[in-house]
Amino acid sequence: MRRVRHWRRLLIVLAVIGCGFGVYWWGVSYFAWQRALKAAGLEGEMAPPGRGERVLVVAPHPDDESLGCAGLIKQGIENGADVHVLVMTNGDANEWAVVFGERELPWNPRNMISMGETRQAESRRAMEALGLPPDHLYFLGYPNNGLVTLWRPEHWLHSDRYRSPYTHADRSPYATSMTPGAAYCGEQVFSDVLSVLTRVQPSRIYVTHPRDVHPDHWATNAFVSYALATAAMRGAEWAKTAQLWGYLVHWPRYPAPMRSRPGLDLLPPPELSGGGAPWYRLELTQEQVTLKMAAVRTYRSQEPWFDRLMLTFPRQDEIFEALPVTQSTGSLSWQDIKGHRRSMGGAEVKGLRLDIGGDLMARAELTTTAKRIPSRGYICLDLRTWNAKLSPVITTLYIRDREVTAFRLEGEAEPRRVLAKVQTKLGEVVVSRLPLPAGSLARQEMLVVCYGRVHDWQTATAVIERVRFGG
Repeated sequence: MRRVRHWRRLLIVLAVIGCGFGVYWWGVSYFAWQRALKAAGLEGEMAPPGRGERVLVVAPHPDDESLGCAGLIKQGIENGADVHVLVMTNGDANEWAVVFGERELPWNPRNMISMGETRQAESRRAMEALGLPPDHLYFLGYPNNGLVTLWRPEHWLHSDRYRSPYTHADRSPYATSMTPGAAYCGEQVFSDVLSVLTRVQPSRIYVTHPRDVHPDHWATNAFVSYALATAAMRGAEWAKTAQLWGYLVHWPRYPAPMRSRPGLDLLPPPELSGGGAPWYRLELTQEQVTLKMAAVRTYRSQEPWFDRLMLTFPRQDEIFEALPVTQSTGSLSWQDIKGHRRSMGGAEVKGLRLDIGGDLMARAELTTTAKRIPSRGYICLDLRTWNAKLSPVITTLYIRDREVTAFRLEGEAEPRRVLAKVQTKLGEVVVSRLPLPAGSLARQEMLVVCYGRVHDWQTATAVIERVRFGG
């Protein structure tokens, strides 16, 4: 009898603690929404895609296309636009979805591949409900939680394929992938994304935001930006005029309030509004909100996070930031590049100045976190240009406390490590004499990505800019 009483007391205490946490997060979410209302930073209304326009929506995982763009997809199709959707991965790295959805414990590679097939099928049903033609939906089948690794030079070449720790595959195991058996390496991802862009020739591209805190999300933006810049460099007129829009999925306390509120507006986080590129809203009809809710409910495999996050996205509007395609300066400066994260850790970059010299050398000055970067952490500065054949060339710096290692790749050549001169102290890193590939300045273009890593997470401290040097 006494033991039963103890259990009752324990349950009561746990219930009180749970209620307390619930009230706390409700309050945090509510006040975040209030702050967002005051600093919405919305420039105006976005005109939906119309007849004659070609639209490409790019999603890192099955469900992101519905969370960020279901209303836009529906409006574009209703207005006669040619809408296409590209999904980078099959979302096959969700262990909890396997445990809760398929009742499998422990999970194994077969379960994870099965989950990827399930999520792909959910995406097909959701897009069908929105009216998207089946042949306008592309799945690439790359590894979930692996896109950042494929972006890095260590796994860029076909000879350095990445093996997923979830599916144990180094090639796409899905028969429905656009490139069957696609190798898990960066140049294959780049090639597939460029192929889809060339096939669709979009006038509007909607892709996950470069500051999204999920590594797969900002890496998707990096691949799309680099492929779009490459198409423009090769003379594609559609690539030179395409509009690039960013939509946000993962950000602390976003959407606010973090609960299902279909009657409210979706607002950009205060930290991302009021500066830089403007945000625009696409107003949805009540019928479209209902249809978006139904599309989101299709992804039932994503329990137990389903109600907490996914159902918060169907609202009265969808919001997009107009991403700048080109900077018109030869000296690039960023300020307030903050390492926001959601339980991921992150090496913080507060500011960056990048100067390109006439001797094909770069100098970078970074204002970093005041704390020493952990032994497994770094801040990364990634410079992407093109060689004489307009193929990708990579110069990547991994900046730790007292060293910078630069990787260079030219075509199919093996990676070479080049040690640049670096001066570091707490809160400041200066890199000089960083060699750039010959011919980079002749084409006057460069894609710059900056991000950080702590432990095993490459954080979305990513800032992605396409820079034009000279006139």
